[in-house]
Amino acid sequence: MPAIALLADFGTRDGYDAAMKAVIISICPQAAIIDISHDIAPQQIVEARFVLWTVYQRLQ
Repeated sequence: MPAIALLADFGTRDGYDAAMKAVIISICPQAAIIDISHDIAPQQIVEARFVLWTVYQRLQ
């Protein structure tokens, strides 16, 4: 089963993450979607890198 991990600065107060998931499922219905975080501060690459690093070993 294909897996797609999401790490974004969208936040969760609107529908952007749901819209992104809907597009993913419309393209690949069997995909497993893993939400790492949608609450990274905007454009904070170092923060995103740290969050991704904390879960990377478990995603493999």
